[in-house]
Amino acid sequence: MATSSKISDHPYQVMIGAGTCVLGALLTVFDPSGLAVLAAGATLVWWHRLRPSAGFAAVGAVAGAVAGTLGTLAVRTEELCCMFGWNEHRGWPYAWLSRGGGADSPEAARQMAIASGWDFSFLPFVLDVLVWGCLGMLLTIGIGLTGRAWRGRGR
Repeated sequence: MATSSKISDHPYQVMIGAGTCVLGALLTVFDPSGLAVLAAGATLVWWHRLRPSAGFAAVGAVAGAVAGTLGTLAVRTEELCCMFGWNEHRGWPYAWLSRGGGADSPEAARQMAIASGWDFSFLPFVLDVLVWGCLGMLLTIGIGLTGRAWRGRGR
């Protein structure tokens, strides 16, 4: 199946890719992890030229989103602040689970935070899934394109 190499023949991919590029640029203002979203948007814009396997890229995006998001639960940030406020955050690059408490001593603040349970933040969770999904997609596309170049090298 031949695909057209003109960018104007793929308006939906280009619009989705351009929107993703804009979102990535906005995220990059706040955190360098937005570069992954920006690169994924650029990949979508130039999809018709790269011609990667869409199924392989989708599997990579889902695997990256799930594995990356769940894997970052191991990233733990603790803070002891002010007159004994203790906070703990999970998730990277955006902390989407947190708990905290304040008391008269550091140990009491920590115990209060642990007793209060975890708070889930929806927007950081969505951004975390987006970043890891984009990284998974980019990784699998890179593997696919490298494999295609390696196979074409011997001709």
